[in-house]
Amino acid sequence: MVLLDTIPATRAIVDPFTTDVDLTHRGARSLAFTYAGPCTGKGITLRRELSDLSEDTGDWLVEHVLPCSLADATDYRVTVNATGTAGKRYRAELEFATSQGGPRTLSVVDQTLTSSHRVNGLFDRYIDVAVIDEIDSWILRALARVTIGKIADLSWRELTARRAVHGVIAQHIEYDSRNPAGEPATLTGLVAFPDIAGDPDFQHKDRVVVLSHATGSTPSSLSIDDGWLVLATLMAGRGYLVIAPDNFGRGGSKIHPLDGTVQLETYLMANRVAINTLDMVNAVLASDDYRAFRPPDADADVLSIGYSQGGHSAIAFWLAAQVGDVGFKVREVYSGGAPHGLYETVRGTLARLDGRCDDSPWCRDMHLNAVLPYLTKRILPPLVAYGGVGLELDEVVDGDELADDFVAGMLDNEPRYDALKILLQQSSFTNLVELEQAMAIPETRVALYHSPFDRLVPAQNTRDLVELLSPDFDARYFAEECDGALYGVLADRVRIDGLVHTICGLEALDEALQDLTARTSAVSTDAGTETVHREPGGWLDRAETLAGRALADAPALAEFTTAASADDLQTLAGILRETASADLEALADQLTSPNAPP
Repeated sequence: MVLLDTIPATRAIVDPFTTDVDLTHRGARSLAFTYAGPCTGKGITLRRELSDLSEDTGDWLVEHVLPCSLADATDYRVTVNATGTAGKRYRAELEFATSQGGPRTLSVVDQTLTSSHRVNGLFDRYIDVAVIDEIDSWILRALARVTIGKIADLSWRELTARRAVHGVIAQHIEYDSRNPAGEPATLTGLVAFPDIAGDPDFQHKDRVVVLSHATGSTPSSLSIDDGWLVLATLMAGRGYLVIAPDNFGRGGSKIHPLDGTVQLETYLMANRVAINTLDMVNAVLASDDYRAFRPPDADADVLSIGYSQGGHSAIAFWLAAQVGDVGFKVREVYSGGAPHGLYETVRGTLARLDGRCDDSPWCRDMHLNAVLPYLTKRILPPLVAYGGVGLELDEVVDGDELADDFVAGMLDNEPRYDALKILLQQSSFTNLVELEQAMAIPETRVALYHSPFDRLVPAQNTRDLVELLSPDFDARYFAEECDGALYGVLADRVRIDGLVHTICGLEALDEALQDLTARTSAVSTDAGTETVHREPGGWLDRAETLAGRALADAPALAEFTTAASADDLQTLAGILRETASADLEALADQLTSPNAPP
């Protein structure tokens, strides 16, 4: 058997604290496996269906994740023995060595302290600064602020609540982990926890929260404009220990420590992201510095949350946490808006580019101008750089576009692209088969979210994943949560690429917070003493300010009303008038009667 992908790489020098190896090969569906070497404990075998290769042999893609027990400065060989029908035997071997080990380290690089009062205002600020202010039109800003405000008033019970009872300490930490080849590397992340100084009655929560960040986020930056720092702070203010790793290639691992070159992020590379997350969670849970914020049990109960890229990472982390005795159990996973079917998502984009979509849900509704930068700048470069797929990046990407030969060759199943297709399918979850046989903790509750109006990541990703998980797992697709008329307005009338995707993510995060609040109330003996302040309609002042800016920009207003259809203008004006605000009604009048005086 030929090993197609391994962590560590062949003949790599790894840290003796390495906890597992990951070996992937093709194989017949009937194969049974045994292992020899230092990595033979309680592992998992993930099997995936393969599609669209140049030759269809009926093989599955088989990934073995095996826990290891390694010593310092030793040469090792891990052997996978396979037996097929009629007793036919196969073998694959991975050789690597360990370095002279030292103590594992976790160090605090920087930290901030945020008062409980300020924690309670972070989310409102995030919506205005990191979401609304990124829109380059005053009119669309006002319309988006009103629509998002209405969604918040209707269904966000926790993000807009004032539940923080503690100040929050947020730390930028460094910890020992692995680079994409499995060699020793220092990575960074965020740890957030309540400031309990002077609170002798503090009671730890029954969950540790692990956050997997979305595209472009770097939690360890400690920036209040980073959505995952905001979410971590909201949770820590309610008493939770929150762990949020940066992917390899972000934060402190962005620049190579020796030659100063930029290291690509392991973007959507499921197995590599998962091992880094495991390393950070284990490092934090093993540290005495954080014991006051978690139950003293042998195993911690973990709740994992991610959206978009982070939703993909959260599922990968859940699968990886089945391997060996990791010291915690993932009890809940919240994932939404994610490319769980990564290969199908990429292929759908190529089909749309080449005019071969044929009304497929993988490409029918996507906005190519929004999706292409993800393919050319984020998804394909690390696969080519780290995956050993036999391609150079300039054979795949042509400036800001995809190379024509690459698009046609992938769709026509040319042999030279098989290795890249296999790597994409290895980082997909919707093609998993016999998953229930691999799982050590099948009772994990999986909550999935995705808007049918998402034009960035097709909702078919989540439909297919929940179909795969049901009925063997406690999985539910909350399809209705991001499927209201207001989401339709954002998608079809406001038409800002990625906005629906982002707002549905906030819906999913609010649901996770609701469940945490309900759990706390169920186990707390004095939950009734908690005071919650919520201010429906708090967004209105900001929307009125934006409307005033829009009314003052007559040329932009004229350009907008000229470009939009009459039906769109009537719909948007109706939403503004529902606020019963004089400023917003004045903007509505201008949208429907552009010649009226401001």
